[in-house]
Amino acid sequence: MNEEIQRWADPAMFEAEPIEKDEEGRLTPRVHLLSATPDPLGAIAAACAMYEGRVVRDTGEVTDEDRRHYWEQVKKTHLKAPLEFVDMHFLLEGVTRAFTHQLVRQRTAVYAQESLRFAVKENLEEEVPLPPSIQEGTTEAGVWNHAVKRAGTAYHQLVERGVPAEDARGLLPHSTTTRVHYKTNLRNLVDHAGNRLCTQAQFEWRFVFTGIVQAIRNYEPSPLRDHQMGMRTWQFQLIADDGLFKPVCYALGHCPFTADFDRGCTIRERVQRGEWDKIDDREWLMNPAAARSDDGRR
Repeated sequence: MNEEIQRWADPAMFEAEPIEKDEEGRLTPRVHLLSATPDPLGAIAAACAMYEGRVVRDTGEVTDEDRRHYWEQVKKTHLKAPLEFVDMHFLLEGVTRAFTHQLVRQRTAVYAQESLRFAVKENLEEEVPLPPSIQEGTTEAGVWNHAVKRAGTAYHQLVERGVPAEDARGLLPHSTTTRVHYKTNLRNLVDHAGNRLCTQAQFEWRFVFTGIVQAIRNYEPSPLRDHQMGMRTWQFQLIADDGLFKPVCYALGHCPFTADFDRGCTIRERVQRGEWDKIDDREWLMNPAAARSDDGRR
């Protein structure tokens, strides 16, 4: 055991690996797709074929025509079980603890998170990003940064005086960044996206799902044979770019958040009228105030 660890109260404590910033020096979520079902559309096709009495004993028997055909068919039916045969294992980095509190509510996934019970945040002030409603250089940013600095100073003083990190972490902001492994299947990932890409959800989700889609699009599984690489890569590109990852209203054909206690939404009126061609994806994807803006209902 090295001297740095020995000075801490709990020998299980360790210094957390710093969260990397982007090219512009900002703390933004980063998504890595570590592993996935190697032949996702083949797995979906095999499951769909069973509905027609066709037995697939090896996905090598599935043609690319079958893969595309059943992919299109599964999007047209309410029977979404075939999507559950596709597993995906992501690593999310630079997400806030507030975000992960929401993430783990998806009960159909598996998680392994960097625990602040043991991971000591030595550079806390550098790992608490400003929320999208606060701009750098403003009075509000000064208030935020001052509070983070005070919390970080107190946290470090407690740790250095022998208080276990699991107790000292009680002072840390909800926006302290962290990393978490997230394993789910395609059906539940699409459902999760529908709920969390809605403007009702916290804006950080739009950052994360943008990264998830990009990670799927760029995924290159390690093939057993070189000629398989091209076959598998196009499948992940199709999954990423085929319009699956959108707010739930796109799947339902109407807004499911119309109670008096639901928030507003800049696209709700057009959704209710079915005017999908008049909605630019950037409205719900890039506007952090989309649920706080006047939609004619409030």
